[in-house]
Amino acid sequence: MGRLENKIAVVTGATSGIGEAVALMYVKEGAKVVLVGRNESKGAALVSKISESGGEGLFVKCDLRNYDEIQKLKAAVDAKYDHVDILFNSAGVLVHKPFLEQNKEDFDLILETNYRAYVWMMQTFIPGMVEAGKGSIINVASISAIWPELNSYFYGAMKAAVANISRNVAKEFARKGIRVNCILPGPINTGMTPDFIKNDKEAQQGMIDTVCMLGRLGEPDDIAYPAVYLGSDESSFVTGTNITVDGGVCISN
Repeated sequence: MGRLENKIAVVTGATSGIGEAVALMYVKEGAKVVLVGRNESKGAALVSKISESGGEGLFVKCDLRNYDEIQKLKAAVDAKYDHVDILFNSAGVLVHKPFLEQNKEDFDLILETNYRAYVWMMQTFIPGMVEAGKGSIINVASISAIWPELNSYFYGAMKAAVANISRNVAKEFARKGIRVNCILPGPINTGMTPDFIKNDKEAQQGMIDTVCMLGRLGEPDDIAYPAVYLGSDESSFVTGTNITVDGGVCISN
């Protein structure tokens, strides 16, 4: 049996990067997964891949900046399953600019995608978890929430907000059987890496050098492994915490 056998998981940002890796690993561990994203063709391809492996996946297109679409997502989940065991929030965007160049549009995009959507998703799915008397919520923040990082000002601020509200929500709902935790990834090799780094070997090496202990970038599966742990019953005594997965980042770099 898998570590998540017969659990129902909702994964946002599931059509790329960390979300995709988590969704596929959840299926591998026995979960039935609702994949949430905006890329319909990628979502359909992932569902086919999951079906071919003998797993069960459902793709729901949803713009998490839109409250009404989140409610439609909830209705689609309710039509298929009678409860949700795991909510994994990982959808996010990155604006990488000097502070004085970041504008209102950048701020709104980061606020609505990287923070408000997490709040709305928790408010939407927690009532069902309360009714079931159990549930695990895992929010993806970032080491930017606790370490200073140039050019990621709004991003880091919203990730800090995610970490903060996760701990507060954990405190309110712990006695109702719901656990809420954050994963704080360091530099991960995903599509969110800014183009100027992807196209510049010196910049790439500079990012790798910040991981001064292990000396490499993380891969999406490096986040999926702790996501499995936090979604499983193995972590039944773990709530209200941040798990930093950064390969040993050194702030001095």
